[in-house]
Amino acid sequence: MLRVLALLAAVALVGGAAAQDYPARPIRLVLPQAPGGAVDFISRTLGATLQKSVGQPIVVENKPGANGIVAAEFVAKSAPDGYTLFMAVDTNLVVNPSLYAKVPYDPFRDFAPISVIARNGLVLVANRSFPPNSVAEVIALARANPGRINYASIGYGSQHHLGMELFKAMAKIDLVHVPYKSQAAALSEVAAQGGASIMICGTPAALAMSKAGQIKILAATSLERSRYLPDVPTMAEAGLPGFDVSGWFGLLAPAETPAPVLARLQQEVRKALDDAEFRAGLSKVGLDPVGGTPAEMLALMKADTAKWAKVIRDSGAKIE
Repeated sequence: MLRVLALLAAVALVGGAAAQDYPARPIRLVLPQAPGGAVDFISRTLGATLQKSVGQPIVVENKPGANGIVAAEFVAKSAPDGYTLFMAVDTNLVVNPSLYAKVPYDPFRDFAPISVIARNGLVLVANRSFPPNSVAEVIALARANPGRINYASIGYGSQHHLGMELFKAMAKIDLVHVPYKSQAAALSEVAAQGGASIMICGTPAALAMSKAGQIKILAATSLERSRYLPDVPTMAEAGLPGFDVSGWFGLLAPAETPAPVLARLQQEVRKALDDAEFRAGLSKVGLDPVGGTPAEMLALMKADTAKWAKVIRDSGAKIE
């Protein structure tokens, strides 16, 4: 018993010393997409803010591929020492395990949540000449023409895709999915009324194209109205109570990362999210800073996993 207690004390001392020295070298921040886009902007903005506080470089590393599976697996299998972190898109954690037949990581077993960093508001948009000017009118037209209205997305498993599948289920309508390789490509098709007439997309891009007269914005997909579009009703206000689709981005470490190291990371992230310059930077591109505790992030992951698992199951979406 004495030997066991001595060993535990030694481990505690080592862990404490490691936490006091942390970070002693650059921290790698891995993200699941190529340069450009919201998660890349968030990672670089957060990295620049953290770097000033922790006194070590934050190296942003883009690892795109397979809807975030490449990046997630890489971090999950990295040393749990606080020097490799994952800036995840929500779908990497709460959609992939239900969408893919096999995923080489478990979001709840292989990662330690640190904090949700930001949300990306989404909106329902349509071609300018598309007859409906409200969600109710879209539903009425779709019910009168089942299977004849196409919607665009940026690919299977994206919020753009599953959000529209949720819309179909809640409104009891039949729309046809047309996936594109990027949001820009999908929006261009909607604007030209090429392969699709409507879609769910990010608020910043929608605002820019709406101001240019290329598309019209029908509704915000979050529970509350967007602060960037205060006069645009939500889907819930338009007759779909409880409809809530918004993207979020969260920071995680590999599971088994020492508790003192996680505590230091959580402290530094809280400081970054309180930084006025950081918050202004996110707001400038239409992102909403969030923050919160690891427990709150874990609860969000669980709730969204259950929500999207049902949508995926009901829609029949599956990737082998």
